[in-house]
Amino acid sequence: MAERPVVDEAAIRVKVEKAIEEKAHSRKEVLEFIREFGLVLFVYCIGMMVGPGFLQSLKYQGVRWNIMAASVVLLGLGVTCLVVVVVGLHPAAAVGVMSGSVTNTPGWAAAQATLKELKAPAEQIGMTVSGYAVAYPFGIAGIIGSLITLRLLFRIRPKDEVEAFAAANTGTVGAGNINLKVSNPGIAGKTVSHVDSLAGDEVVVSRVQRGDEQLVPKPDFVLAMGDLIHAVGGKDGLNRLSEIVGERIDTDIREAQVCHRLITREVIVTNQHVVGDSIAKLDLPRTCGATCTRIKRHGKELLAEDDTDVHFADRLMVVGDEMGLKRVEERVGNTPGQLDHPQLIGLFLGIAVGVVLGQIPIPVPGISQPVKLGLAGGPIVAALVFSAMGHLGKYVIFHVSKGANNLMREFGIALFLACVGLLSAQSFVHYAFSAQGLVWIGCALAISMIPLLIVGVVARLFFKENYTALMGLLAGSCTDPPALAFANGTAGNELPGLAYATVYPLTMLLRVVGAQIFVLLWLG
Repeated sequence: MAERPVVDEAAIRVKVEKAIEEKAHSRKEVLEFIREFGLVLFVYCIGMMVGPGFLQSLKYQGVRWNIMAASVVLLGLGVTCLVVVVVGLHPAAAVGVMSGSVTNTPGWAAAQATLKELKAPAEQIGMTVSGYAVAYPFGIAGIIGSLITLRLLFRIRPKDEVEAFAAANTGTVGAGNINLKVSNPGIAGKTVSHVDSLAGDEVVVSRVQRGDEQLVPKPDFVLAMGDLIHAVGGKDGLNRLSEIVGERIDTDIREAQVCHRLITREVIVTNQHVVGDSIAKLDLPRTCGATCTRIKRHGKELLAEDDTDVHFADRLMVVGDEMGLKRVEERVGNTPGQLDHPQLIGLFLGIAVGVVLGQIPIPVPGISQPVKLGLAGGPIVAALVFSAMGHLGKYVIFHVSKGANNLMREFGIALFLACVGLLSAQSFVHYAFSAQGLVWIGCALAISMIPLLIVGVVARLFFKENYTALMGLLAGSCTDPPALAFANGTAGNELPGLAYATVYPLTMLLRVVGAQIFVLLWLG
């Protein structure tokens, strides 16, 4: 009977592992492409989400908030440098720990791209990945822990802070209204457009009551003594109008029995032929017998001033009779289903411009190699600009619906992280389950908490910053959604999101550029 051949199981195992490794290597380029595509989708959608209100928020407290958020970023870089010097952490690992400690994926991706341009060994790139993955969960804990520490340190009652913050941020543009009686003889015989010009750009006269008749006035409507006026506008504009017209009345003429003919309705702009036209060019009182008083855009309310351009998906608050409102609907579209259709030309153009912007070298004094915004920074800059523009001409629309934005954003980050895991699993296992991993965890907590506590204490002691805003500001300075969710839960509403969205764009750019500068300074 012939002897059965001896099977070398160890050799077979080595052969199979080698075949799997070669197979994975052959697909490495594909995985890297998918990873970068996912990152671009993620950051572009983030920019489209926070961009519309960014420039507007720079007024008033927005500048102060951004200075504080930038201070958190710079202090984080300083603490990371101390970690390298004092603890002896390798700079490649340190930049990964820093990005993970503030949960900033785009900054981490930018650091990886810089390491590859410097021809860094695969081991150093693996350290960056592992440092980020190990630090990430503890970064979330450190950020939320800092918010709790500040609350306990200053004995803050969140409910009182929310009420104070809400009171200080009421009275936004277009939110006020007033009822007046024409009692100034100098106004009698003047047209509505003349009165509007005297009051300034912040006022819209939406209806006039004369005797038992109430109507939407055209610009050439002539006022008479005893006419009752309802106007919408900002606080200063309404005060000026009151001084001009003559007498403020407590009765709201919108509730009068004679006004049953006039209706207020929200109309959505979905007709691309009117996109980019100003309120003056639409001339709704003359062409449709109705008037637009407010515009709701990206969750914010604007006054419908003559020089205000109309964007796709704007929600116009229109006053008029049934026939007039139907004419307005026919003019501007008012087809809600159209909002769900993707605007592919605007989406692809925005992403393409962002990728090109990311490849432009930016020289930095004192550093031999220029910095690039890269695939993490370029798309977010393009998204900030295009989301504020809203359109390019009448047929290139940059609108992305909320549902589509959420889907693309989550899909993009899922692709990115999945590919990172597939490409770097071996390195992560080597570092995470070792004594080195414990050192990284301690460094992550230091990098996340020290800058937040310093800025938080200074903001509270010297600038008397409201805790509701401070929570959103600090969460935004780390671009950390879980921390924002904690802040919203503490406040019992979404008011912290105002500060979060205000500082997020600048913080994101600083994180991306800062990670690259850190790598170039230590390894360049």
